[in-house]
Amino acid sequence: MSLRANVEPLGWESEFFGVASAKLCFEPAGKPLTSADFVAYQVVQAKVPADATPILDELTALGFRLAEGEIDCSCLLASQENNERRAADTLSLAAADRDVRARVADMRDIAALRQLASSAFTLSRFREPWYPEPDCRRFYALWAEKAVQGTFDDLCLVIGPVDAIQGMVTLRASGRDEARIGLLAVQPGLAGRGIGRALFYAARRWCLENNKMRLRVATQIGNLAALRLYIACGATIDGTAYWFYR
Repeated sequence: MSLRANVEPLGWESEFFGVASAKLCFEPAGKPLTSADFVAYQVVQAKVPADATPILDELTALGFRLAEGEIDCSCLLASQENNERRAADTLSLAAADRDVRARVADMRDIAALRQLASSAFTLSRFREPWYPEPDCRRFYALWAEKAVQGTFDDLCLVIGPVDAIQGMVTLRASGRDEARIGLLAVQPGLAGRGIGRALFYAARRWCLENNKMRLRVATQIGNLAALRLYIACGATIDGTAYWFYR
């Protein structure tokens, strides 16, 4: 087969990382790709379903390398019309975190959230040799800050007071009746205390309160702790994909 795709520049990422970056947008009507299409970029990204082996083979032939695997999960919540189910879910979530209640982060939390995010996401597709490790840390710190400000994501929920934040989860609405978790992190040393579960439940409650029927979240294939958490909290696996970089 002849791989057909458009090469779309990634302006924000190029500026932030100082690395000229682009991504492939696969298009059956596009022109066949050749190595000449990539000369203007230091990094070209491609996200491919894990079962699309012919595409993966062609990318490898073009000099792409595996950067990271990704698992996409979702949790189906009660619909707006199913008031009885919604009430039951709300009560269940309230009981689940009666001892650990999340709150919406504000500007006072940004310094602590930046520190947490910069150290929590060691598994990332924004990694060496393609992107410098300090810049990866800076990227996640900025993501947390922008979530508080309502830009990268719509909001950030946290557990703990300003001077002792235990964990964070960022959320954004994605369509009329769905939301997606952007970042979910627990302070180092606090694993196994139910904070991650409380954060996921807080995200589910936010969805119910805002008439969202489905909560989505993605994690790296190698992050088994996150995957186990999401499944334990009611999520199911929707799909798998690979990120390839050139």
